[in-house]
Amino acid sequence: MLLNGLWNFSFENGKSVKMQVPSCFDAAGEYYCKRGKAAYWREVQCGGYCELHLEGIGLRAEIFWDDKKIGEELTAYTPLSIRFDAGEKGVHTLKIICDNTIQETPESEFRRFYDFYGFGGIYRDVTIRELPETSFSYVKVIPADPFSGKVQLHIELDGPEKPITAKLSDGTTMKFPGAGDFEFSINDPKLWSPDEPNLYTLELTCGDDCCKTRFGLRSIESKNAKLYLNGKELNIVGVNRHDVYPLTGAAMPYEQLKADLQMIKDSGMNFIRGSHYPQSEHMLDLADELGLLVWDESLGWENPLDSLNNDEFIRRQKSALKRMIRNSINHPSIVFWGFLNEAITNDDSARRCIAELTTAVKAEDSSRLVTFATMMSDRDKCLDLVDIAAFNTYPGWYNGTYTFFDQNIIKAELDRIADFVRSTPELADKPMIISEIGAAALPGDHSGRRWSEDYQSQLILSTLKLIRKDPRYSGVLYWQFCNTQVDDNERIMMRPRGYNNKGLVDEYRKPKLAWHDLKKYLSE
Repeated sequence: MLLNGLWNFSFENGKSVKMQVPSCFDAAGEYYCKRGKAAYWREVQCGGYCELHLEGIGLRAEIFWDDKKIGEELTAYTPLSIRFDAGEKGVHTLKIICDNTIQETPESEFRRFYDFYGFGGIYRDVTIRELPETSFSYVKVIPADPFSGKVQLHIELDGPEKPITAKLSDGTTMKFPGAGDFEFSINDPKLWSPDEPNLYTLELTCGDDCCKTRFGLRSIESKNAKLYLNGKELNIVGVNRHDVYPLTGAAMPYEQLKADLQMIKDSGMNFIRGSHYPQSEHMLDLADELGLLVWDESLGWENPLDSLNNDEFIRRQKSALKRMIRNSINHPSIVFWGFLNEAITNDDSARRCIAELTTAVKAEDSSRLVTFATMMSDRDKCLDLVDIAAFNTYPGWYNGTYTFFDQNIIKAELDRIADFVRSTPELADKPMIISEIGAAALPGDHSGRRWSEDYQSQLILSTLKLIRKDPRYSGVLYWQFCNTQVDDNERIMMRPRGYNNKGLVDEYRKPKLAWHDLKKYLSE
């Protein structure tokens, strides 16, 4: 049962009103930018052993069933499933108390200094289902050899073992004895790629339970310092994208989400980095269908050493990564798993955290590549621990006092990073990408100076042309797709209107000059 719709709502034990779910209560209206605890509650008719699934809430939440606490969430945007005894069949009360106050402790996964607004509320879908005696708890479908159509299937069951029937969308029927690991093959396999996003559906039945999932046949690998998709060299050009929209915050309207991804696809780009938290199932479904590659990462931003060396912070990160991966494992669009954007990884003490997170990801899924985006450039001490060397850098924006664009500044920085990777033996076999680069532009300014649309466009196009001339680079991801709201911290002095204005389109998706020029360049 999809539980979206009008719920009862109260902020800080105040008056009871109606509030839409999904929603961010602090995105607009009476509670705009207010911080505190907000209660959402509604009646639900069900009973017995149930599973409640929350696809994303924030910044933290406690979940109650008939006033009894059944779970909590400490990491915003991260999917959470709770299996519990709902009691006798009938009407029950589900209450979710969301807390958007910011905790300044080492273990906290959202801190005041984060460069994007931390919304409060129920961001994404809420569902509940009554579970039969035996139910599917996890189904993982991974291409073992996409070219021959060989597929690995992993099934976990909750309850007594029972036989399983499987039906493929090509008409094939299979039988399995119960939970476990299996292999099957697809006749006349059709690969998934950005050019041909072919998808298959697998429907599993076990007793009274049914599970349906989609998957695609594709490979992603790193060798000889290059990326390869389906055995062909992959060159990335894409954007970082926050899942946010004015008036609704992190509760992204589906039609706008669909328009965003279609806009990115139509531009000629092939890649989206989900910044800086797990992406929704709606977003990943659309990426699968459209043929857009995705980097999906857990929540994090410039996490300092007091967090990276904190056992509870590491535990929460591992939990979030595991839940993110298990929730989205079957999407062929996802080719990178990531974590900890711009963490303080220029210190040897950060290595334990990065190593443990990498190991945790590989334990859940060894078929994809693992990375993090560093802002530490040639001072980073952890890049050897992951599969891809990914650099966030902002030449021509955060350095210098010049007024007009100078391509030599971009070239010098890209050359410096590439020389560092070439000269570091531990990185010699790793692909390298620019995971963030860009400049802010205020719509309507065509002066050619900093903050103008012209300056931004020159920087964007120059970066792509330079990267494509250097064989050491495997691509670039621009910061960012659209302008995004920032929080009230010291960075707001560099963020006119309270927005990070580096979007290639504005917050309402009106293209800036850089978007038009990049689309034209890619089409040619």
